[in-house]
Amino acid sequence: MIRLRQPEVLLLGLWFGLMHDPLGVLRISLLCSLLHESGHIAAWVIFTRTLPVLELSPGGIGLCLGNARLSPCKEGVLAAAGPSVNLIAAGAAYLWMHQSASYWGWFFLGTNLLVGGFNLLPVGPLDGKRIWNNFFGG
Repeated sequence: MIRLRQPEVLLLGLWFGLMHDPLGVLRISLLCSLLHESGHIAAWVIFTRTLPVLELSPGGIGLCLGNARLSPCKEGVLAAAGPSVNLIAAGAAYLWMHQSASYWGWFFLGTNLLVGGFNLLPVGPLDGKRIWNNFFGG
């Protein structure tokens, strides 16, 4: 189930961005964000054997834990799964760039590093804070 908060604002912004994105910056950013969330979803499915509830908002995409009870270790792995996918994708793009360099590939690499790295910051609702709290008891 996907719950949309303020779907009009989100969809209008997405439409406007895609219509005025001749370089593909928004498309690549969305791809990297989808890869990030796919990591969380894969970990969730492995741990709970159910599909997660996602919330889409102007601030981004979030996985709702709901009533699920995960051990601190599993919750930490769940939080780390998204940034891990971004870092793996960046590594794969780096290897690919040695074979056939392109602006798209370098931008894909950099955007994955930014999405993964930003989400590793141990602040607010970001993955880094959840990783820190679950593995280090912060």
